[in-house]
Amino acid sequence: MEQNWIADRLAELGKKKSELAQALDLPPTRISEILRGRRDVHVSELLPLARCLEMDPMTVLLLCAPAPAHLAPATSAPPPSALSGDEAQWLAAFRAMPEEERRRWLRAIAAF
Repeated sequence: MEQNWIADRLAELGKKKSELAQALDLPPTRISEILRGRRDVHVSELLPLARCLEMDPMTVLLLCAPAPAHLAPATSAPPPSALSGDEAQWLAAFRAMPEEERRRWLRAIAAF
């Protein structure tokens, strides 16, 4: 999935791809791969990406995440397995939290 929004945000801020490469501690070729959709943004790169782009980390996470299955193009791959009982409970609890509480929780995990 192309990440055109990253290039757009860099342009808005007047930053260069080389600055993003430095912020993510990646060679410029990796940044080009990300922007062209040939490489995903790794979880460990989300927070530095958000800082460089001066954006909320949760927004960056959502923008980098693949489309939900119901919005993604149909593929021949089998559907993902169902969540375990514990996973479903954790997800339900997370979804029930107010937005600010979710953000606080995610910041705490990122800092961990």
